[in-house]
Amino acid sequence: MDDPHQVNTIIATTVCAFFKGHPDVQIATEEAKLLAKQITEALNEAGLQIAAVNEITPR
Repeated sequence: MDDPHQVNTIIATTVCAFFKGHPDVQIATEEAKLLAKQITEALNEAGLQIAAVNEITPR
């Protein structure tokens, strides 16, 4: 994706939503953002690319 901030936001939002259903474990928004950044960096280092569907296969 052209906007890494958007990718990090999507991942962070998903992480926060996951932990909402687990009352014994909580994660702050800033922690989720840091985790999202680490996830995207790990994917990039592995040679993977996150792209919108229409960037991969034109419709």
